Amino acid sequence: MTRPVTFSPEALAAIVNAVQQALDAKKSGKTVTGVTPLNAKSERSIKNEIAVVRAFKKAGFGDVKPHIDVKTFNRWMADGMRPIEGSKSLKVKNLRLFHVKQVRALTAEEKQEAQAKSDAAIAEYDQSQPAAPERQRGESKAKEDQNKADNVVPIQ
Repeated sequence: MTRPVTFSPEALAAIVNAVQQALDAKKSGKTVTGVTPLNAKSERSIKNEIAVVRAFKKAGFGDVKPHIDVKTFNRWMADGMRPIEGSKSLKVKNLRLFHVKQVRALTAEEKQEAQAKSDAAIAEYDQSQPAAPERQRGESKAKEDQNKADNVVPIQ
């Protein structure tokens, strides 16, 4: 049983046109208003960004672009920047954020020191993890499980 068509040819043409515009915009890197979602951001993410903009404008930082002008300490460090000594972060929801006006570039020594700390932390973590038992060449997981099951003594 087929369903009857519930929209007119004009409505179908409008849908096809909107999809074609979206595909053309995707190819050229532009966005089309009304067709694409807000960069696929969740409602919570959008609300957090609005709160960040309001907080930094209230603090007197002017134009603020979340994820570009405002980042956490670790995000700035990953970008080769560091908050200036004595600058205070702004707490927005559960984040402590620094504005681009509050950061400076890392020196070569600071970059090397940060890399050394990171390498040491990774090595310490790797040493704290128990080593996985090695299988003999060709031994499958199923065979290993069967061997474990053979070693079980039933309770009588």
